[in-house]
Amino acid sequence: MPLFEMEATPRGRRRVSVLAQLPLLLGSAFVTGLVALSLPHELLSPTLLTGLALIVAATVLAVALPWERWNPNTLITVAVIDIVGIALIRAELLDQLPSVGILAIFPVLWLAYGFRPWAMAVAIGGALVITSFPFVFRGRWPTNALEWSNVVLLPALIVGVAIVVNLAAAQLRRNRQRLVESMDAQAGMLRRSQDSELLSRAIIDTVNAGIAFYAADTRLVVANRQAADMARLAGFELERPPYAGDDVLMADRETTIPYDQQIIPRALRAEEIADHVEWVGPADEQIAIMASSRRVHRPDGELLGTVIVAYDITELAQAIEVREAFLSTVSHELRTPLTNITGYLDLLEDSIDPADSESTSYLRVVLRNAAALRDRIDELLAATSTTSPLALEPSDVGAVLDRAVAALHDRARSREQRIHVVRDPAADTSARADRERLQRALEEIIDNAVKFGPVGSTITVTETVTPSSIAITVEDSGPGISRGEQTRIFDRFYRTPYAHHNAIQGFGLGLTLAKSTVAAHEGRISVRSTGAGTALTTTIPRSGPADAV
Repeated sequence: MPLFEMEATPRGRRRVSVLAQLPLLLGSAFVTGLVALSLPHELLSPTLLTGLALIVAATVLAVALPWERWNPNTLITVAVIDIVGIALIRAELLDQLPSVGILAIFPVLWLAYGFRPWAMAVAIGGALVITSFPFVFRGRWPTNALEWSNVVLLPALIVGVAIVVNLAAAQLRRNRQRLVESMDAQAGMLRRSQDSELLSRAIIDTVNAGIAFYAADTRLVVANRQAADMARLAGFELERPPYAGDDVLMADRETTIPYDQQIIPRALRAEEIADHVEWVGPADEQIAIMASSRRVHRPDGELLGTVIVAYDITELAQAIEVREAFLSTVSHELRTPLTNITGYLDLLEDSIDPADSESTSYLRVVLRNAAALRDRIDELLAATSTTSPLALEPSDVGAVLDRAVAALHDRARSREQRIHVVRDPAADTSARADRERLQRALEEIIDNAVKFGPVGSTITVTETVTPSSIAITVEDSGPGISRGEQTRIFDRFYRTPYAHHNAIQGFGLGLTLAKSTVAAHEGRISVRSTGAGTALTTTIPRSGPADAV
């Protein structure tokens, strides 16, 4: 069954078909529009028309045919037709519009996310077809390593990201499902524990998660072997205070967690823990756990106790580390040749006769796109460095904000926008902060407002100072963010449907970076959007993080 979990109904079929095909259809329409404006003669190309027709036909087949009556994996046929269509389009437009190959990401990611892991073989094969078909079509193959690298880089990157994200996402879904099922099952059994202790114990010991239940007086009532093993690794025993050990580290695997901030002490203080990650155990036995806790009450409201569930997510954590390493490696590998390209473009610009307006215009287009690609690579690099320690020092947050606004001035002016800063000039905006990281976070938030704000609009930046904190609100008059999207806009690589539909550039990493930086300052970012316009408020404590030295 595909992971889209298509309902065996026409409505379920249409929903999955639209989710899978609409982005590609819109992307193809966008490419067609570009060709119509820039290369109108190409619209008569049989190859291009055939490719577009295949994508349209695949969309119609996806919506019209009763796939719900057949094996769901037959939907792969639609993705294969998409791949053939993209191969034809890319073969025709490779010289004039080489970036058209990015359309391949839609069927490849559908295959990666929508079907069982074996479908990745189809995705990889499709990427190879898209890469090699232009040379079969033209009868000419690359002649040197640079041409080969330009040919395979984009498909290789697409497939690599799809593989890594597929593995990490699949593992996370399985872990969360198991954890939720475990907590629900154990909460139900605990209500009958006094009458069926033996049965409850047997069930607890069969669950592949560490589970412990403490009575209202903090006395351990029951725990399974997995929980005891995790506690042993951390350096304590479940039944003996302080219920905390020395071998417990934060998610960064470097910072030791104080006893009173570890899982069990927090849970027994009535804190509700959700998906908290820690590394426990000596260096040679260390495992990653994700823990949650819940207070259990009888129907009359009396507190029965606290249940704590911890799941071993070592494999998932390692998969995420592989993803981070992959992003870092790819970003650096992309940046080096891009730097060389930009350097030679500068030399070429100096050598072109200023009177040759046509060549100058073409070169400026290349330079502009090279700069845009460099920005995207910088985003990837920044996404791999969000866990680095802060360089805290006494800072003027108002001055940091001014530099962030200045950095976005030209971009806002290109869209005929105005950035208006509202503040009390006499306010003291001093705080302990990492100036460079905080400025980058504010730039990402303001840049987000510039991208999504209408052309010619005003972006309002309001600075509010209290004795304990400084708050900066960035408000635009763009399309707004739905309630469902507000829960995801800080996720890595998440881009709203509006961003996809309007081809707004970016990897979906800016707000992730901003939130990570603000959280490192022990601050917070809140979102307010009521259908039209969005306001993001960044609040940081003036004293800096409590545990900073």
